[in-house]
Amino acid sequence: MKVGLTGGIGAGKSTVADLFSKKGAIVIRADELSRQVIEPATSGFASVVSRFGQEIVDENGFISRTKLADIVFKDDLALQDLENIIHPLVRSKTNEIMSNQTSETIIVNEVPLLLEKNMKDLYDFLVVVVSSQKNRLDRLAKNGLTAKQALSRMAKQIDDETRKNAADFLIVNDGNLEQLDSDVERIWQTLKERNFKS
Repeated sequence: MKVGLTGGIGAGKSTVADLFSKKGAIVIRADELSRQVIEPATSGFASVVSRFGQEIVDENGFISRTKLADIVFKDDLALQDLENIIHPLVRSKTNEIMSNQTSETIIVNEVPLLLEKNMKDLYDFLVVVVSSQKNRLDRLAKNGLTAKQALSRMAKQIDDETRKNAADFLIVNDGNLEQLDSDVERIWQTLKERNFKS
C-alpha cells in the first residue's frame, strides 16, 4: 500500500512521518532524497552547479542549501529549473525503494509538493497535515527561518483548504505530541485494516 503524506511547510509532516515509522511503516522522505541526489560526485550535483554556478558550493564541497534557497525562492524560473533537475532523480530513487517492498508493506511517502505536482493519483491514500500559521511560523523560526522567509515559502505552496479537500485522512497538528500520536495511531489502524482486506 502506498500512502502519500503532505502538508505545508512547518505543518509537522516529518514528525508525523516519524510516528508512522515507529508503528511499522516504511517511510520515504522526498526532502532527504533531494539532498542525496545532489551530493558531490552525483549527476545531480553536476547539473545543479552547472545551472547555478560554483558559488553555491560550500568550503566542504557540498551544495549550500541556504545559498540555493536564497536564489530560487526569489526567482520562479530558477526554482523551476532546480525542480526539473531534482524531481526526476527523486522519483527514480523513490521507485527503486518502493519496488523492493512487498505488497503487505505500508509505504508512507512524505512529499512536500505532492499536490502542487499533481501526484495524488500515485497513492492509494493521502494523509494531509495542517497547522495554524502561528504554529508553523514558530516551528520554522526554530529551524532558523525568519517570518519573512517562511511566509515567502508558504506563498509558493497551495492553501490548506485545497489540501483538506484532497485528503483521505486529515491531521490537525495544533496540539501536543501525545494528541498527534493518537491521531496517527487511528489512521495507522485503518490503513492496516484496509491493506489486509485488499
